[in-house]
Amino acid sequence: MSKKSHKSAPFMCGQCKHGFNSERAVKDHINGSHPTVRGVGIFRCISKVDGPDYEESYADRAIAASLAMAMGDHTDDAWLLGE
Repeated sequence: MSKKSHKSAPFMCGQCKHGFNSERAVKDHINGSHPTVRGVGIFRCISKVDGPDYEESYADRAIAASLAMAMGDHTDDAWLLGE
């Protein structure tokens, strides 16, 4: 029923740290396995949370612009270097 691997089970019981595939499965587990414990949390793995795509930092962009300028290539990020 429950899984210890949180790679394939993004939801976790806050009491016993077992992993589950859905939030509903965690709620059913808590009601069945921990009925006397109040306020058991349901956690979700960070890696499974949908969020904004990765965007390069200004430092990464400045390094790429510096390299492009050194090689004589055009870059739109020259302003990061004060050019």
